[in-house]
Amino acid sequence: MWPILVPVLLLFNETSWLNPILSSIYQDRHHESVLLLQHSQHGNASDVDRFPWPVFSFNEQMDFYVRGSYNSEMLVLIWQTGNSDWDLDLWQALDRSLLNMRRVRVLLLRKWEKVPTADVAKDAQHLRFLHVAVIGQGNRIYRLQPYAPQQWLEVNPTESPIFIKVRNYFGINIVTLPDQFPPRSIVFRNAKTGELQMTGYVYKFLLEFIRRYNFTFRWQRPIIPGERMNLILLRNMTLNGTINMAISLCGFETPSELGVFSHIYDMENWYIMVPRAQEISTADVYVVMVRGNFLIVLIIFYSIFTILDTCFGPLLLKERVDWSNLMLNERMISGIMGQSFNMRARNTISSKITNATLFLLGLVLSTLYAAHLKTLLTKRPTSQQISNFRQLRDSPVTVFFEEAERFYLNNVFDRPIHYIKDQLHFRETVEYNALRNGLNRSNAFSTLSSEWMIMAKRQELFKQPLFTVQPGLRIIETSVLLSLVMQSNSIYEDHINDLIHRVQSAGIVEYWKQQTLREMITIGMISQKDPLPYVAFREFKVGDLLWIWILWASFLLLSFVIFLCELLANCLISNP
Repeated sequence: MWPILVPVLLLFNETSWLNPILSSIYQDRHHESVLLLQHSQHGNASDVDRFPWPVFSFNEQMDFYVRGSYNSEMLVLIWQTGNSDWDLDLWQALDRSLLNMRRVRVLLLRKWEKVPTADVAKDAQHLRFLHVAVIGQGNRIYRLQPYAPQQWLEVNPTESPIFIKVRNYFGINIVTLPDQFPPRSIVFRNAKTGELQMTGYVYKFLLEFIRRYNFTFRWQRPIIPGERMNLILLRNMTLNGTINMAISLCGFETPSELGVFSHIYDMENWYIMVPRAQEISTADVYVVMVRGNFLIVLIIFYSIFTILDTCFGPLLLKERVDWSNLMLNERMISGIMGQSFNMRARNTISSKITNATLFLLGLVLSTLYAAHLKTLLTKRPTSQQISNFRQLRDSPVTVFFEEAERFYLNNVFDRPIHYIKDQLHFRETVEYNALRNGLNRSNAFSTLSSEWMIMAKRQELFKQPLFTVQPGLRIIETSVLLSLVMQSNSIYEDHINDLIHRVQSAGIVEYWKQQTLREMITIGMISQKDPLPYVAFREFKVGDLLWIWILWASFLLLSFVIFLCELLANCLISNP
């Protein structure tokens, strides 16, 4: 049954008329095997039964994924018959089996033909096999020049390579659309000329690509500045053939019959951008001043000196113990605050030593308190920063994702982001970007590193930046691998991959990113004006002493209650 895999043993001591040609091809670029394709209705070619390479022999029924089974460095040798139907069967078999392997070299044996016809070139270009050569009558060799006015060029293997890398595509169109997601691709209207222009670090890369290989961009539909298209939509439009390639990036995937993805063009971190902790209000500074540690110190020293003062009376002056001093001793409060005071046994040596100690303590505490308070009033501390998913879950912040990102989130809910799984809100592209650009500090947003670069640049001159990213808020721990999506059997794949390696090794991608940011500032797409004017110093207002007023009112109320209790006690004592 066909296809049958037939390894042909290496016989170096015998040659055929074809061996010198194959040897010349091998010298130009090594191949590890030869794929021989013949029609079952056509007799086996006796001239090609001995090669100094492994040979895989098939007929028109060949149908398996060669790229998944064998090395891609393969030379294809098709023994054509001259029968258009049979030859078409061979082309179709090659098309089925060499999925996403359009870089292979194809050598056609058409020895009855003086010069290859335009139909042969048409068939090869239609199936996207561009590295094609034909051996005609008299072993004359012709190389296909894809998309060129002169389709076939006769070559002499001793003078020039039979196969060469295609570097000129003679301006053929690449049907495309930009996603218009800064900083990948941006469409804007020139303020002086009124013409549409583009920038972006992905656009700059593809612009260099079409310049180098002589392609031409053709828009699939008229471009509207600001019309953002999500990456899943453009990915699907590319895979279904609506466009050839998008000016956009998407997550890397393995090649399939649906399409191919370039080598990694960019690696980015995926964060949730959260509101940055802001300075607390002046009123809250007083709350910070009387937190746990300060209160513990006050209570300990107040208790020590209150007990000493209470004990001096009965021990030194032989007075009755006044237990109310243990509850509230205003003289000790005055001493700790650094104000004047008198202890009960003030004429004794031990009382004088205690006075001196309390004076020193009060001086230190009042000085430290005043200095710390002035520092906090001058440079107020910030509130607690959201730094992980648990804190984000417990905060009142609303978390937004773009609808297209749902596709990639389905596989990451086993990571720390599962804490906020039920709190995610998905919005369409236009609404999502409007919300993110609104700088509302009650919201949090998904963002990639390149998108965060824009936000960071926008906040560069802010007195108090509004948003931040934290290491604990990475959606996935590894980098997001971004590549360009292309149709299956794309003729751009090898050229795109080669150019990606070149620009990355030279560091041009990062340069294009920074250049795009500068251009966005120039055309007004990034405004660095602080939306919230920051006033470093201002006069105190009544509201700044909110907690002081509350404390004062509380003690007034407490004293009034105690006063009523004393009146009631006196009434009960005087009227037994």
